[in-house]
Amino acid sequence: MLQIPWGAWRRYGTILLVSVAAVILYAYIDLSYSLPWNPDRPSLPMFPAAPLAKACDGALPPSADVNASPIPNLVHYIWLLGDPAVLSFDFKVFISVYSAHLFFRPDKIYFHTDASPELWERTKASGSDWSRRVLNIPGVEPKYVDNPRLTTSGVEIDTFGAKSDFIRAYALRDLGGIYLDVDAIPLRDVAPLRRSGFANVVGGATALAPKHTGYVNTGVWLSRPHSNLAVIFAEAMDAFYNGVWAISVGILTDLAYRLHAVPGEVLIMNPRAFAPASFELADTIRLFRPYRDAAPLLSQGDGDNADDGLPKQLSNTCADALAWLQQREHAPETWKMDFSATYVLHAFDDDAAKVGGGWDGKITLSYVLARQSNYARAVYPAIRHAIKAGVIPVEETT
Repeated sequence: MLQIPWGAWRRYGTILLVSVAAVILYAYIDLSYSLPWNPDRPSLPMFPAAPLAKACDGALPPSADVNASPIPNLVHYIWLLGDPAVLSFDFKVFISVYSAHLFFRPDKIYFHTDASPELWERTKASGSDWSRRVLNIPGVEPKYVDNPRLTTSGVEIDTFGAKSDFIRAYALRDLGGIYLDVDAIPLRDVAPLRRSGFANVVGGATALAPKHTGYVNTGVWLSRPHSNLAVIFAEAMDAFYNGVWAISVGILTDLAYRLHAVPGEVLIMNPRAFAPASFELADTIRLFRPYRDAAPLLSQGDGDNADDGLPKQLSNTCADALAWLQQREHAPETWKMDFSATYVLHAFDDDAAKVGGGWDGKITLSYVLARQSNYARAVYPAIRHAIKAGVIPVEETT
Protein backbone atom coordinates (compact mmCIF):
# COMPACT_ATOMS: atom_id res chain seq x y z
CA MET A 1 0.00 0.00 0.00
CA LEU A 2 1.36 3.37 -0.99
CA GLN A 3 2.28 5.50 2.00
CA ILE A 4 2.33 9.28 1.52
CA PRO A 5 4.30 11.12 4.17
CA TRP A 6 2.39 13.63 6.33
CA GLY A 7 4.62 16.43 5.05
CA ALA A 8 3.62 15.67 1.48
CA TRP A 9 -0.07 15.73 2.44
CA ARG A 10 0.43 19.13 4.00
CA ARG A 11 2.30 20.43 0.99
CA TYR A 12 -0.19 19.15 -1.59
CA GLY A 13 -3.13 20.12 0.57
CA THR A 14 -1.83 23.67 0.82
CA ILE A 15 -1.37 23.83 -2.95
CA LEU A 16 -4.89 22.51 -3.48
CA LEU A 17 -6.43 25.02 -1.07
CA VAL A 18 -4.54 27.92 -2.64
CA SER A 19 -5.64 26.79 -6.12
CA VAL A 20 -9.30 26.57 -5.09
CA ALA A 21 -9.11 29.98 -3.41
CA ALA A 22 -7.53 31.48 -6.54
CA VAL A 23 -10.32 30.12 -8.74
CA ILE A 24 -12.97 31.53 -6.41
CA LEU A 25 -11.28 34.92 -6.22
CA TYR A 26 -10.85 35.02 -9.99
CA ALA A 27 -14.51 34.25 -10.50
CA TYR A 28 -15.71 36.96 -8.15
CA ILE A 29 -13.23 39.82 -8.52
CA ASP A 30 -11.50 39.10 -11.84
CA LEU A 31 -7.95 38.77 -10.56
CA SER A 32 -6.50 39.13 -14.04
CA TYR A 33 -7.21 42.84 -13.77
CA SER A 34 -6.41 43.42 -10.12
CA LEU A 35 -3.12 41.69 -9.42
CA PRO A 36 -0.47 44.30 -8.58
CA TRP A 37 2.04 42.86 -11.05
CA ASN A 38 -0.40 42.94 -13.96
CA PRO A 39 0.36 46.04 -16.07
CA ASP A 40 -2.99 45.87 -17.88
CA ARG A 41 -5.17 47.38 -15.20
CA PRO A 42 -8.53 48.60 -16.46
CA SER A 43 -8.48 52.10 -17.84
CA LEU A 44 -10.67 53.98 -20.27
CA PRO A 45 -9.27 54.34 -23.77
CA MET A 46 -7.99 57.65 -25.06
CA PHE A 47 -7.42 58.57 -28.68
CA PRO A 48 -4.98 61.20 -29.98
CA ALA A 49 -6.47 64.48 -31.14
CA ALA A 50 -4.00 65.01 -33.99
CA PRO A 51 -6.01 63.17 -36.69
CA LEU A 52 -9.04 65.23 -35.66
CA ALA A 53 -7.33 68.62 -35.80
CA LYS A 54 -10.12 70.17 -37.89
CA ALA A 55 -13.00 68.25 -36.35
CA CYS A 56 -14.21 71.29 -34.41
CA ASP A 57 -14.23 73.59 -37.43
CA GLY A 58 -17.73 74.97 -37.61
CA ALA A 59 -18.63 73.56 -34.21
CA LEU A 60 -21.76 74.98 -32.67
CA PRO A 61 -21.26 77.39 -29.76
CA PRO A 62 -21.83 76.01 -26.25
CA SER A 63 -25.43 76.18 -25.11
CA ALA A 64 -27.46 74.72 -22.29
CA ASP A 65 -30.75 76.25 -23.41
CA VAL A 66 -33.62 73.92 -22.50
CA ASN A 67 -35.68 75.73 -25.13
CA ALA A 68 -33.26 74.69 -27.86
CA SER A 69 -34.52 72.51 -30.69
CA PRO A 70 -35.24 69.02 -29.39
CA ILE A 71 -33.56 65.94 -30.71
CA PRO A 72 -35.66 64.81 -33.69
CA ASN A 73 -38.16 62.04 -33.07
CA LEU A 74 -36.63 59.76 -35.69
CA VAL A 75 -35.60 56.18 -34.96
CA HIS A 76 -32.67 54.56 -36.74
CA TYR A 77 -31.95 50.85 -37.14
CA ILE A 78 -29.28 49.29 -39.34
CA TRP A 79 -29.84 46.11 -41.33
CA LEU A 80 -27.16 44.93 -43.74
CA LEU A 81 -27.60 41.73 -45.70
CA GLY A 82 -25.41 38.66 -45.53
CA ASP A 83 -27.13 37.37 -48.65
CA PRO A 84 -28.26 40.09 -51.10
CA ALA A 85 -31.29 37.97 -52.01
CA VAL A 86 -32.59 37.52 -48.45
CA LEU A 87 -34.27 40.11 -46.22
CA SER A 88 -35.81 38.58 -43.12
CA PHE A 89 -36.69 39.72 -39.59
CA ASP A 90 -37.54 37.63 -36.57
CA PHE A 91 -39.71 38.12 -33.49
CA LYS A 92 -36.89 39.76 -31.52
CA VAL A 93 -36.61 42.54 -34.10
CA PHE A 94 -40.38 42.97 -34.04
CA ILE A 95 -40.27 43.49 -30.26
CA SER A 96 -37.84 46.38 -30.58
CA VAL A 97 -39.45 48.09 -33.58
CA TYR A 98 -43.03 47.76 -32.32
CA SER A 99 -41.97 49.04 -28.88
CA ALA A 100 -40.29 52.05 -30.52
CA HIS A 101 -43.46 52.73 -32.51
CA LEU A 102 -45.67 52.38 -29.44
CA PHE A 103 -43.70 54.33 -26.84
CA PHE A 104 -41.82 56.92 -28.89
CA ARG A 105 -44.54 57.66 -31.48
CA PRO A 106 -41.76 58.66 -33.89
CA ASP A 107 -42.16 60.58 -37.11
CA LYS A 108 -40.21 57.87 -38.95
CA ILE A 109 -38.52 54.57 -38.19
CA TYR A 110 -35.66 54.22 -40.64
CA PHE A 111 -33.93 50.99 -41.56
CA HIS A 112 -30.56 51.89 -43.06
CA THR A 113 -30.06 48.95 -45.37
CA ASP A 114 -28.27 47.73 -48.47
CA ALA A 115 -31.31 45.67 -49.48
CA SER A 116 -32.58 46.55 -52.95
CA PRO A 117 -35.86 48.47 -53.21
CA GLU A 118 -37.37 45.48 -55.03
CA LEU A 119 -36.38 43.07 -52.25
CA TRP A 120 -37.72 45.46 -49.60
CA GLU A 121 -41.13 45.77 -51.26
CA ARG A 122 -41.34 42.04 -51.96
CA THR A 123 -40.55 41.20 -48.33
CA LYS A 124 -43.04 43.77 -47.10
CA ALA A 125 -45.79 42.20 -49.21
CA SER A 126 -44.99 38.49 -49.04
CA GLY A 127 -42.11 37.81 -46.68
CA SER A 128 -42.23 35.72 -43.51
CA ASP A 129 -44.86 36.60 -40.90
CA TRP A 130 -42.52 38.56 -38.65
CA SER A 131 -40.80 40.23 -41.62
CA ARG A 132 -44.12 41.52 -42.92
CA ARG A 133 -45.17 42.66 -39.46
CA VAL A 134 -41.93 44.59 -38.95
CA LEU A 135 -42.01 46.31 -42.34
CA ASN A 136 -45.69 47.24 -42.02
CA ILE A 137 -45.37 48.94 -38.64
CA PRO A 138 -46.46 52.57 -39.18
CA GLY A 139 -43.55 54.85 -40.01
CA VAL A 140 -41.08 52.12 -41.02
CA GLU A 141 -39.17 53.19 -44.13
CA PRO A 142 -35.94 52.11 -45.82
CA LYS A 143 -32.91 54.34 -46.12
CA TYR A 144 -30.81 52.74 -48.80
CA VAL A 145 -27.10 52.93 -48.05
CA ASP A 146 -23.89 51.63 -49.53
CA ASN A 147 -22.19 48.91 -47.57
CA PRO A 148 -19.06 50.62 -46.12
CA ARG A 149 -15.97 48.60 -46.99
CA LEU A 150 -12.87 50.79 -46.52
CA THR A 151 -11.79 53.77 -44.43
CA THR A 152 -10.16 56.67 -46.26
CA SER A 153 -6.77 55.25 -45.23
CA GLY A 154 -7.60 51.88 -46.76
CA VAL A 155 -8.44 49.83 -43.65
CA GLU A 156 -10.98 47.15 -44.49
CA ILE A 157 -14.29 47.43 -42.64
CA ASP A 158 -14.92 43.71 -42.51
CA THR A 159 -17.58 42.99 -39.86
CA PHE A 160 -21.26 43.83 -39.68
CA GLY A 161 -20.71 45.40 -36.26
CA ALA A 162 -18.06 47.78 -37.58
CA LYS A 163 -20.12 48.61 -40.66
CA SER A 164 -23.03 49.44 -38.36
CA ASP A 165 -20.78 51.77 -36.35
CA PHE A 166 -19.99 53.80 -39.45
CA ILE A 167 -23.57 53.93 -40.69
CA ARG A 168 -25.00 55.03 -37.33
CA ALA A 169 -22.40 57.79 -37.22
CA TYR A 170 -23.54 59.13 -40.58
CA ALA A 171 -27.25 58.74 -39.75
CA LEU A 172 -27.03 60.72 -36.52
CA ARG A 173 -24.69 63.30 -38.01
CA ASP A 174 -26.91 63.98 -41.02
CA LEU A 175 -30.44 63.41 -39.67
CA GLY A 176 -30.24 63.25 -35.88
CA GLY A 177 -32.66 61.18 -33.86
CA ILE A 178 -32.55 57.99 -31.81
CA TYR A 179 -30.24 55.15 -32.78
CA LEU A 180 -31.18 51.69 -31.48
CA ASP A 181 -29.51 48.33 -31.80
CA VAL A 182 -32.11 45.74 -32.79
CA ASP A 183 -31.78 44.12 -29.34
CA ALA A 184 -32.53 47.43 -27.59
CA ILE A 185 -36.16 47.46 -26.43
CA PRO A 186 -37.91 50.77 -25.62
CA LEU A 187 -39.89 50.55 -22.37
CA ARG A 188 -41.07 54.17 -22.11
CA ASP A 189 -41.00 57.45 -24.02
CA VAL A 190 -37.67 59.25 -24.32
CA ALA A 191 -39.34 62.61 -25.04
CA PRO A 192 -38.07 64.13 -21.75
CA LEU A 193 -34.54 63.29 -22.86
CA ARG A 194 -35.04 64.59 -26.39
CA ARG A 195 -36.32 67.88 -24.95
CA SER A 196 -33.72 68.19 -22.20
CA GLY A 197 -31.72 70.84 -24.04
CA PHE A 198 -28.75 68.54 -24.63
CA ALA A 199 -27.51 67.88 -28.13
CA ASN A 200 -26.70 64.26 -27.26
CA VAL A 201 -27.91 61.74 -24.71
CA VAL A 202 -25.98 58.54 -24.09
CA GLY A 203 -25.89 56.13 -21.19
CA GLY A 204 -23.31 54.26 -19.20
CA ALA A 205 -22.85 50.53 -19.70
CA THR A 206 -23.49 48.14 -16.83
CA ALA A 207 -20.49 45.89 -16.15
CA LEU A 208 -19.74 43.06 -13.75
CA ALA A 209 -16.00 42.69 -14.40
CA PRO A 210 -13.66 45.61 -13.63
CA LYS A 211 -12.20 45.51 -17.14
CA HIS A 212 -15.60 46.42 -18.61
CA THR A 213 -16.44 49.33 -16.31
CA GLY A 214 -16.64 53.00 -17.21
CA TYR A 215 -17.75 52.67 -20.81
CA VAL A 216 -20.63 54.28 -22.67
CA ASN A 217 -23.23 51.99 -24.25
CA THR A 218 -23.21 52.44 -28.04
CA GLY A 219 -26.49 50.56 -28.59
CA VAL A 220 -28.67 53.57 -27.68
CA TRP A 221 -27.75 57.11 -28.69
CA LEU A 222 -29.88 60.24 -29.06
CA SER A 223 -28.44 63.14 -31.07
CA ARG A 224 -29.35 66.37 -32.79
CA PRO A 225 -28.26 66.52 -36.44
CA HIS A 226 -24.76 67.90 -36.88
CA SER A 227 -24.06 67.84 -33.16
CA ASN A 228 -20.40 68.09 -32.26
CA LEU A 229 -20.32 64.57 -30.82
CA ALA A 230 -21.91 63.02 -33.91
CA VAL A 231 -19.67 64.94 -36.31
CA ILE A 232 -16.46 64.15 -34.45
CA PHE A 233 -17.43 60.51 -33.86
CA ALA A 234 -17.90 60.01 -37.61
CA GLU A 235 -14.45 61.46 -38.27
CA ALA A 236 -12.88 59.52 -35.40
CA MET A 237 -14.26 56.21 -36.65
CA ASP A 238 -12.65 56.84 -40.02
CA ALA A 239 -9.39 57.98 -38.43
CA PHE A 240 -8.99 55.30 -35.76
CA TYR A 241 -10.73 52.19 -37.01
CA ASN A 242 -8.09 49.48 -37.16
CA GLY A 243 -10.08 46.30 -37.57
CA VAL A 244 -10.43 45.72 -33.83
CA TRP A 245 -13.92 44.64 -32.79
CA ALA A 246 -15.92 47.24 -30.84
CA ILE A 247 -13.31 50.01 -31.05
CA SER A 248 -16.33 52.30 -31.45
CA VAL A 249 -17.17 51.73 -27.78
CA GLY A 250 -13.84 53.21 -26.76
CA ILE A 251 -14.11 56.07 -29.23
CA LEU A 252 -17.61 57.09 -28.18
CA THR A 253 -16.70 56.79 -24.50
CA ASP A 254 -13.62 58.96 -24.91
CA LEU A 255 -15.43 61.63 -26.92
CA ALA A 256 -18.54 61.68 -24.72
CA TYR A 257 -16.50 62.30 -21.59
CA ARG A 258 -14.31 64.92 -23.28
CA LEU A 259 -17.35 66.82 -24.61
CA HIS A 260 -19.31 66.34 -21.40
CA ALA A 261 -17.78 69.57 -20.13
CA VAL A 262 -19.19 71.56 -23.07
CA PRO A 263 -22.51 73.09 -21.89
CA GLY A 264 -25.49 71.40 -23.47
CA GLU A 265 -23.45 68.95 -25.55
CA VAL A 266 -23.68 65.52 -23.86
CA LEU A 267 -25.90 64.14 -21.14
CA ILE A 268 -24.53 60.84 -19.82
CA MET A 269 -27.26 58.82 -18.12
CA ASN A 270 -26.91 56.26 -15.37
CA PRO A 271 -26.49 52.73 -16.81
CA ARG A 272 -30.00 51.80 -15.67
CA ALA A 273 -31.44 54.20 -18.26
CA PHE A 274 -30.38 52.25 -21.36
CA ALA A 275 -28.38 49.21 -20.26
CA PRO A 276 -29.52 47.89 -16.86
CA ALA A 277 -27.88 44.53 -17.60
CA SER A 278 -24.44 43.77 -19.00
CA PHE A 279 -23.49 41.36 -21.78
CA GLU A 280 -21.77 39.07 -19.26
CA LEU A 281 -23.22 35.61 -18.65
CA ALA A 282 -24.38 36.20 -15.07
CA ASP A 283 -26.53 39.13 -16.24
CA THR A 284 -27.77 37.20 -19.26
CA ILE A 285 -28.99 34.48 -16.90
CA ARG A 286 -30.62 37.01 -14.62
CA LEU A 287 -32.41 38.72 -17.49
CA PHE A 288 -33.57 35.74 -19.54
CA ARG A 289 -33.87 32.71 -17.24
CA PRO A 290 -37.49 31.61 -16.74
CA TYR A 291 -38.72 31.29 -13.15
CA ARG A 292 -41.41 28.64 -13.44
CA ASP A 293 -43.08 29.58 -10.17
CA ALA A 294 -43.34 33.27 -11.10
CA ALA A 295 -46.72 34.86 -10.41
CA PRO A 296 -48.66 35.06 -13.69
CA LEU A 297 -49.94 38.61 -13.11
CA LEU A 298 -47.78 41.65 -12.63
CA SER A 299 -48.16 44.97 -10.93
CA GLN A 300 -47.94 48.38 -12.56
CA GLY A 301 -44.32 48.66 -11.42
CA ASP A 302 -43.43 45.67 -13.59
CA GLY A 303 -44.99 47.15 -16.68
CA ASP A 304 -48.37 45.40 -16.57
CA ASN A 305 -51.67 47.25 -16.33
CA ALA A 306 -55.40 46.94 -16.33
CA ASP A 307 -57.06 46.28 -19.67
CA ASP A 308 -56.68 49.86 -20.83
CA GLY A 309 -55.13 49.22 -24.22
CA LEU A 310 -51.90 51.18 -23.97
CA PRO A 311 -49.11 50.34 -21.53
CA LYS A 312 -48.90 52.86 -18.73
CA GLN A 313 -45.72 54.87 -18.30
CA LEU A 314 -43.68 53.77 -15.31
CA SER A 315 -42.98 55.96 -12.28
CA ASN A 316 -44.21 59.21 -13.79
CA THR A 317 -44.80 60.73 -10.38
CA CYS A 318 -43.30 60.65 -6.92
CA ALA A 319 -46.32 58.63 -5.77
CA ASP A 320 -45.69 56.03 -8.49
CA ALA A 321 -42.10 55.62 -7.38
CA LEU A 322 -43.04 55.26 -3.71
CA ALA A 323 -45.79 52.77 -4.53
CA TRP A 324 -43.26 50.63 -6.38
CA LEU A 325 -40.86 50.75 -3.43
CA GLN A 326 -43.65 49.84 -1.02
CA GLN A 327 -44.68 46.87 -3.12
CA ARG A 328 -41.12 45.55 -3.24
CA GLU A 329 -40.86 45.81 0.53
CA HIS A 330 -44.03 43.76 1.05
CA ALA A 331 -43.36 41.14 -1.60
CA PRO A 332 -39.63 40.98 -2.23
CA GLU A 333 -38.50 38.61 -4.97
CA THR A 334 -34.74 38.64 -5.23
CA TRP A 335 -34.67 37.49 -8.85
CA LYS A 336 -36.79 40.37 -10.14
CA MET A 337 -35.09 43.32 -11.81
CA ASP A 338 -36.32 46.88 -11.36
CA PHE A 339 -36.88 48.61 -14.71
CA SER A 340 -38.71 51.62 -13.27
CA ALA A 341 -35.76 53.86 -14.19
CA THR A 342 -35.20 52.27 -17.60
CA TYR A 343 -36.08 54.02 -20.85
CA VAL A 344 -34.58 51.39 -23.15
CA LEU A 345 -33.58 47.85 -22.23
CA HIS A 346 -30.47 46.85 -24.16
CA ALA A 347 -30.93 43.12 -23.88
CA PHE A 348 -27.77 41.22 -24.83
CA ASP A 349 -28.73 37.64 -25.63
CA ASP A 350 -25.56 36.30 -27.26
CA ASP A 351 -25.23 33.68 -24.51
CA ALA A 352 -28.94 32.88 -24.29
CA ALA A 353 -28.32 29.20 -25.05
CA LYS A 354 -26.29 28.98 -21.81
CA VAL A 355 -29.03 30.40 -19.59
CA GLY A 356 -30.58 27.06 -18.65
CA GLY A 357 -33.59 26.85 -16.39
CA GLY A 358 -35.35 24.56 -18.83
CA TRP A 359 -35.21 27.20 -21.58
CA ASP A 360 -33.89 26.52 -25.10
CA GLY A 361 -32.51 30.05 -25.50
CA LYS A 362 -35.09 31.12 -28.10
CA ILE A 363 -37.10 34.32 -27.65
CA THR A 364 -40.54 33.39 -28.94
CA LEU A 365 -44.04 34.73 -28.58
CA SER A 366 -44.95 32.00 -26.08
CA TYR A 367 -41.80 32.76 -24.05
CA VAL A 368 -42.84 36.42 -23.71
CA LEU A 369 -46.49 35.67 -23.00
CA ALA A 370 -45.50 33.30 -20.17
CA ARG A 371 -43.91 36.28 -18.34
CA GLN A 372 -41.62 34.05 -16.33
CA SER A 373 -38.41 36.01 -16.91
CA ASN A 374 -37.32 39.58 -16.33
CA TYR A 375 -36.98 40.11 -20.08
CA ALA A 376 -40.42 38.74 -20.84
CA ARG A 377 -42.04 40.86 -18.13
CA ALA A 378 -40.31 43.98 -19.40
CA VAL A 379 -41.31 43.62 -23.07
CA TYR A 380 -44.75 42.07 -22.48
CA PRO A 381 -46.82 45.33 -22.48
CA ALA A 382 -45.87 46.14 -26.08
CA ILE A 383 -46.57 42.60 -27.25
CA ARG A 384 -49.88 42.63 -25.43
CA HIS A 385 -50.74 45.87 -27.21
CA ALA A 386 -49.81 44.34 -30.58
CA ILE A 387 -52.18 41.45 -29.89
CA LYS A 388 -55.02 43.78 -28.90
CA ALA A 389 -54.40 45.88 -32.00
CA GLY A 390 -54.62 42.79 -34.21
CA VAL A 391 -51.02 43.09 -35.39
CA ILE A 392 -50.35 39.67 -33.86
CA PRO A 393 -53.32 37.34 -34.50
CA VAL A 394 -54.96 36.07 -31.34
CA GLU A 395 -54.83 32.48 -32.61
CA GLU A 396 -51.02 32.60 -32.44
CA THR A 397 -51.17 33.20 -28.70
CA THR A 398 -52.86 29.92 -27.83
